[in-house]
Amino acid sequence: MKFPPARGVRTGAVLAAASAAVLAVGGCQSGGGKDDSAGPKAASSSPAAPKALTGTALKALLLPAGAMPKGFRISSDGSRDTGDGGVEVSNTPVPAAKVCEVLGQTSWIRVTNINSAAFAQNDYADAAQSQQVAQEIDAYRGERARQAMAKLRRVFAHCASFVDRSGSPAAKVRVRTTALHGVGDEAVKAVETSPTWEGGMTLAAVRVGDVIVTTLYSSSHADKGAPAVTMATKIAKKVQAAS
Repeated sequence: MKFPPARGVRTGAVLAAASAAVLAVGGCQSGGGKDDSAGPKAASSSPAAPKALTGTALKALLLPAGAMPKGFRISSDGSRDTGDGGVEVSNTPVPAAKVCEVLGQTSWIRVTNINSAAFAQNDYADAAQSQQVAQEIDAYRGERARQAMAKLRRVFAHCASFVDRSGSPAAKVRVRTTALHGVGDEAVKAVETSPTWEGGMTLAAVRVGDVIVTTLYSSSHADKGAPAVTMATKIAKKVQAAS
């Protein structure tokens, strides 16, 4: 029996503080996946993000443990945020050949290769480590949030059918994308399935102004993780209320 492998926690990300001090966020793995990061990359300093967009403020908008499925517990090593300081978030670029596989990782919004101004994320797993929920909020400057959503749609289309060789054996994966209407300013859902998996994986992304909410639900059940959309919608409403 094989389950869809959600893995990785903001692999190879670097937070560069306005003071030019650099803090590397480690490539912690969950679900037994491998770390295929090219390693941390330094980022240039930048003006501080507006107070409302700090990692601390975004962290408060993530769903609490009580909103998670029964039996799920938070993964302490999967909780990350940019805190109160002004930072530039710089992820190691995801190579074109790897973007489809990264859709099976937490912090999968990295496939856009568009850096945010601040973020907060955490993930939860069941006792057997066979199912996982991940949630993340990224705040962007300028037009980057719109650009990131456009890039996500292009990545989903590109990865409509691909072979995931990050595990053993390799899995033929299908990605079905659906636009979500009436959620935030724009929203999209992608469901990943494979003949070698039991269940599947659901990704949801919702943009609210300059903020993008992303969720992942790796499920061993027939619903393939449909609650990911409900979770993303709830977080988006919290973001909108806080704006």
